[in-house]
Amino acid sequence: MDLLEGLRTRRACREFTDQAVSRQDVERLVEAAALAPSAMNRQPWAFAVLLGRQRLHELSTQAQKAALQFLLADSPLRSHALDPHFELFHGAAALVVVCATDQESQSTEDCCLAAENLMLAAHAAGLGSCWIGFARPWLAQDDVKRQLGIPAVLHPVAPVVIGHPKRRPDGPVRNPAKIIWI
Repeated sequence: MDLLEGLRTRRACREFTDQAVSRQDVERLVEAAALAPSAMNRQPWAFAVLLGRQRLHELSTQAQKAALQFLLADSPLRSHALDPHFELFHGAAALVVVCATDQESQSTEDCCLAAENLMLAAHAAGLGSCWIGFARPWLAQDDVKRQLGIPAVLHPVAPVVIGHPKRRPDGPVRNPAKIIWI
């Protein structure tokens, strides 16, 4: 797949099949994520990986309940947190949490670059992905990190679900880029 075509056609996927994602597939995606640029080539990332639809379903319920404490009263996401039929991880087969290994000022941005590489690599491999920002505050809690086995020194930045898409969503209409020539 041509890079620009991949950029044009990658979409957030929120509907997945029951098919598992292999460890080997996830390892290839993480390798691509780790090719991202980083400030001073520090590469301040680690990747926490959870496999299995059932496990993600159970964690989805926990994360959804916890999200209510992080959402503002008028947040449009509150309706999802309150909906017992909403599946936060969308029935995906894998969750890759891109974590910062420190709290340096650029580490969060560097992890965001790694997450974008991960999602583009998933698209190129025929997989779907979706960044689940709604789960980040829950994942950052010390007790949740202990429960999941995420080392306390890591700082979750980008929770990305991966799976085999049921369908490829159509893309939204994009606004033209605003260029300010200075």
